[in-house]
Amino acid sequence: MSDVSLIGPDFSTYVRTARIACVEKGITHDLTTDHLSGPESLQSEAHLAFHPFGRIPVMLHDDFRLFETSAICRYIDAAFEGPALIPTERRQAALMEQWISAYNDYVNPAVLRRHILPYAFPKGPDGQPDREVIDAGLPEVASVLKVLNTALETGPFFLGETPTIADFFLLPAIDYLRTTPEGPELLAAAPNVLRHRDAFAGRTSYSETLPEQLKEAA
Repeated sequence: MSDVSLIGPDFSTYVRTARIACVEKGITHDLTTDHLSGPESLQSEAHLAFHPFGRIPVMLHDDFRLFETSAICRYIDAAFEGPALIPTERRQAALMEQWISAYNDYVNPAVLRRHILPYAFPKGPDGQPDREVIDAGLPEVASVLKVLNTALETGPFFLGETPTIADFFLLPAIDYLRTTPEGPELLAAAPNVLRHRDAFAGRTSYSETLPEQLKEAA
């Protein structure tokens, strides 16, 4: 029996973040999508019973239910024995929290919502990606990557040689960015961001959480 259960598909970046936390902590998890058949099912009565805002992931541990990825990762760190996922030094912990917030507020909207998702769920003419949306968002993607590149100068992770929860948030988006037509060129201009991904690629948490869609690209 697994230590925890996670609700959500493996291709979700936030689901993968929670899965990475499980593997890095050294606990087992299972992934279920029993009541999820597509994006519309997130608003179904069955799923809203787990997450009142209709999002993913959701974590189940014994009789405890928890949603929101950061809360899930923090709970996993506190509830189980294993390597620490959060720095003990308060300023380092605060910096980790800073980059989690920065990912959610700036990186995710630019890189995932305005670049990756238009390719993954095309809404342009004839079912093609909407070039107007993608092209309009490219300067913002480049700007965000420039900030990340500076933040990762002493890396390979945000706080040095050991990844923390903040790194678990960033990795899945960068992995998807590598697969878009503009991704390689964008990342070539941000070598420290690419180094971050490459450093993760050698960890068990990378291979064990790699979505099916990315296995060929890896």
